[in-house]
Amino acid sequence: MRLDPVRSTSPSSKRARFARALDTLGILDRLLSLRARLAARALMVLTYHRIADAASVGELDGDVRETDARGLAEQVTLVKAHGAFVSLSDVRRFLRGGPLPPNPVMLAFDDGYRDCHDVALPILKRAGATATFFVPTAYPDAGRMFWWDRIALLLRRCRRAALVIHYPRPIVLDLRRDPGGVKRHLLSLVKRTPGLDLVRFFDELARASGVTLDPAEERSIAARTIMGFREVRALADAGMSVASHSHEHRVIATMTPEEALSDLGRSRRVLSDVLDEDVRSVAYPVGHQIDGPFLRVAKDAGFDLGFTNATGFCVKGHVDALNVPRIAMGQELEGAMFKLMLVARP
Repeated sequence: MRLDPVRSTSPSSKRARFARALDTLGILDRLLSLRARLAARALMVLTYHRIADAASVGELDGDVRETDARGLAEQVTLVKAHGAFVSLSDVRRFLRGGPLPPNPVMLAFDDGYRDCHDVALPILKRAGATATFFVPTAYPDAGRMFWWDRIALLLRRCRRAALVIHYPRPIVLDLRRDPGGVKRHLLSLVKRTPGLDLVRFFDELARASGVTLDPAEERSIAARTIMGFREVRALADAGMSVASHSHEHRVIATMTPEEALSDLGRSRRVLSDVLDEDVRSVAYPVGHQIDGPFLRVAKDAGFDLGFTNATGFCVKGHVDALNVPRIAMGQELEGAMFKLMLVARP
């Protein structure tokens, strides 16, 4: 899950109009061709979550859907034509002083949605592209929905005018005036409350909303939307990289260092076992940068490469290997806007 929900950019915005004008004149394509001849100065890591059309997302959180199959195919085709796909191994070599090809792009898919296997993988294979999939290991085959999808579903089904919540702190949330704001507030509680008891929180949310989710329905939704370990292994068998996205998908900074070490270490052990390889890369849930004791935690858990959602490019000599920045993709970054982003990189 990304750091914050995507804020849509209006198609009529000045930047979007500028990008479309450049694209219509063929300028963006010419600039991309020129860039392909230059030595790489920086690595771009693009982060996706869901590759789906709006209808298939249904009652779940639509803010984690960046594009659909057609949009991803167009973006992969553009990167292939004007750049080079890089793997986790390539990134490691780059951070240790090694070279990268011109216009290097790493494609990252967080969370382990079934779209990764069913939609993204065939597109990547047809293009001969490589990508990295970051998986939270508590969810495959567990019959559990992601917590942000559960929040979205409960709010869609709620028929009350307001939510009166007492945990983790008393608050009244007005659903009629600002339903989007209510969702953002609930997501923020999970992302930012230290020591949050997630089971208690969802019990409180069920009481406040008057909506309960039948366990059988949750298992069905999870099976339709989240990869099992068979699909995770299939990604690796197809030549893709698979890495950790923690175990429970909790924000690392909301845990104690001991809890974070247990969570990250468990995730690495589970994936290493499933894939029969030593997994040493992680993307931190929600993407906050880590520092202080949590840098030590990531190292002690066995990771030597960590990705955030702090927006930026990976410039050799200026990036901590455990705080590699990425660019969160969004529904506004399609067509000419995607080309402009590729052109505007350092």
